[in-house]
Amino acid sequence: MPNAAPTTARCWLGFAAFYMASFGALGVFMQFFPGWLHEVAGLTEAEVAVVLSAQTIARTLLGTWWAHLVDRRGDARPILVLLAAVSVGAFALFGVSQDRAVLWGVAFLFGSLYSPMYPICDAAAMQAAARHGFSFGRLRVTGSATYLVVILAVGATLDRVGIGPTYGILVVAIAAMAASALLLPAAPMRDAAPAAVAVERPPWTSLLRQKSLWLVLGASALIQGSHATFYNLSTMHWGDHGIDKTTASLVWAEGILAEIVLFWCARGTADKLRPTTLMLIGGCAAIVRWAVVGATTDVSLLLATGWLHALSFGCTYLGALRALDRRVPAPLRATAQGLLGAATSGVGMVVCGLVGGFAYDVVAGRAFFMMAGFAAAGLLCAWKLRADMDHATASAPMVSHSDAAR
Repeated sequence: MPNAAPTTARCWLGFAAFYMASFGALGVFMQFFPGWLHEVAGLTEAEVAVVLSAQTIARTLLGTWWAHLVDRRGDARPILVLLAAVSVGAFALFGVSQDRAVLWGVAFLFGSLYSPMYPICDAAAMQAAARHGFSFGRLRVTGSATYLVVILAVGATLDRVGIGPTYGILVVAIAAMAASALLLPAAPMRDAAPAAVAVERPPWTSLLRQKSLWLVLGASALIQGSHATFYNLSTMHWGDHGIDKTTASLVWAEGILAEIVLFWCARGTADKLRPTTLMLIGGCAAIVRWAVVGATTDVSLLLATGWLHALSFGCTYLGALRALDRRVPAPLRATAQGLLGAATSGVGMVVCGLVGGFAYDVVAGRAFFMMAGFAAAGLLCAWKLRADMDHATASAPMVSHSDAAR
């Protein structure tokens, strides 16, 4: 690790390289790996949901531990390099056996290593952006753009050659992600304090006593978790109704393109909104989106609502990140991000994914209506958070302009 602080350009390029490689791998994994489990490994839709739930259970149990280790070390880079390297071998084990129990165990191992990287990187990148003065949203666009290009290219390829190569493509993609981790700059999770000032680190359990944190976690888990059935089963669902992988990729790509526009414009538009406003927008968009996906497989209607991904995912994501960044002390931000990841990609995705997977076996596409219900529950959590914050602001004898904007 270099002794000198990285330049702004070096910092931006290092994070951008990792976002590009990691989101390229993520795109293939999310859209096409469930199909590989179904068609090659022979799992039913419900079994696919169960196997993929192991990954998110692992993230729930271990993601916060990895994030807290980053806070204790004070630098995210060594942890990210380690997790990325070991993830390659963990994913490769999917090719060892098609036994359900083995696949579940491999998914758990892979999830304990691969999934925690994303919230850790986000926390480090947000603090680096604040320190160096660049836009986190525009940095994050590099990952979304790569995701978009990769799913279009891989979708077109798999339409010609079948789903079989998905496993090999992912081994290569995750290996590329591990290599890109070596380009990450040193990523301190807090600014150095003056030598004369002793910095007391609050215990991480102090976070659990904050009601507002639980509401942020609940809103994010329910709204983001409502995406689980879409992530796990939409490509298979559309395939059963005659929609090929290239077309399915276009529907996914439209959502990612909308996300890119949101993140690129965030500094001038979404940055001006309160975190709770962003989360409320995200919840409303998710309700509309899953209602449409559950009601029809008409491609024109799917495309008409695909842009809502910018709101259902993007606004919820930005709102939750900013809520934590404004309310959590710097020495605990990676831990808070780990808790958010555990709640969102852990508990939320597991519960919603399992409910959606088993419901799909019974009611097929109408399972998406249940996802709209989860999003509605998340909307209520975000509304309660906003009401509590407004009440706290009104009760305070004096608040600054920046506090009121929270």
